[in-house]
Amino acid sequence: MRISSKHIGKILIDDIYSVIGNLLLRKGTILTKKHIESLQNHEYYFEPSSLIEQPNHLSKDYFQHVKGIYQESVSAFQTIFEKLETQKMPPLEELHQMLTPLVDKLVDDPVFIRYIEQVKSYDNYTYSHSLNVGIYSSLIGKILGLEREKIKLLGQMGLFHDVGKLLIDKNILQKPGRLTESEWNEIQKHTTFGYELLRRNKEIDPHILQGALLHHERLDGSGYPTRLKHEKIPYFVQILSVADMYDALSSERSYRPKQNLFVTTKILVQEASFNRLNPAIVYPFINYILSNHIRDEVVLNNGKNAEIIFIHADEPHLPIIKIDDHFIDLRKHKDIEILDFAN
Repeated sequence: MRISSKHIGKILIDDIYSVIGNLLLRKGTILTKKHIESLQNHEYYFEPSSLIEQPNHLSKDYFQHVKGIYQESVSAFQTIFEKLETQKMPPLEELHQMLTPLVDKLVDDPVFIRYIEQVKSYDNYTYSHSLNVGIYSSLIGKILGLEREKIKLLGQMGLFHDVGKLLIDKNILQKPGRLTESEWNEIQKHTTFGYELLRRNKEIDPHILQGALLHHERLDGSGYPTRLKHEKIPYFVQILSVADMYDALSSERSYRPKQNLFVTTKILVQEASFNRLNPAIVYPFINYILSNHIRDEVVLNNGKNAEIIFIHADEPHLPIIKIDDHFIDLRKHKDIEILDFAN
């Protein structure tokens, strides 16, 4: 069957590729007039079963449902972390069972990640950040094709990576202005505080201890607390560091507003190019995130609006865009930048 305007508003249940193998639209995309016109230009034909009606989960009611689940999870983590302050370690399997449905949703339903991004807030930041980093670490594990048990472990590392902040003065953690040198030195202690707190439990996986202690280490040796370099930083900790930075940048903080997706991905790419984060982790993650926005309209630094057409696997932050009837590869036009999504 040939695609037509009667399919506007329906949802793809499979990725769509061009005849030469380029991703045109990711599954989960809600078809718009622009999508239809583009697919018609490619003379795209499809099976009727490839499209479904918009389910209820894309409604405002479902957004409130997701928001409720997320906020309940944050509250649950707050309770769990407060138990840690009394030296009682919560059951890790119980945490995993709470985290897994959110991770599965993120991978299986590309629309779901947009809901998560929208419901994040600064309230209970330490707890929501831990939940988010657990989700993103697990997601990166899935993107990289890791085994189920390793994905599970990454989620647990994310959940506990910042537990040491429970022992840091909240006035410092929530300070809206610039930290003094002594305050910054105090903040950095959360890595060793978290390690010492968690290692009281003799059954805890050593990876979780490594995550709490080393998630601020950087490949070039510029991190803390031990200035480890390259392969001395465990691979799973390198994954955790990417998830941690992504969520920190894209969340509201006491001292700055959250960064939009394009600023966040640009910073992650810079960190990879400066040999601080592992590019073999950063690029697949960014590719996945940005591929969910193919056909979305964006604003450029030249004041024009454009449409994201194609995400390069090796340089996902520099996609091919379309302005009117012109296609522009941002890899070849470094003077043009995407500022944000169009309203």
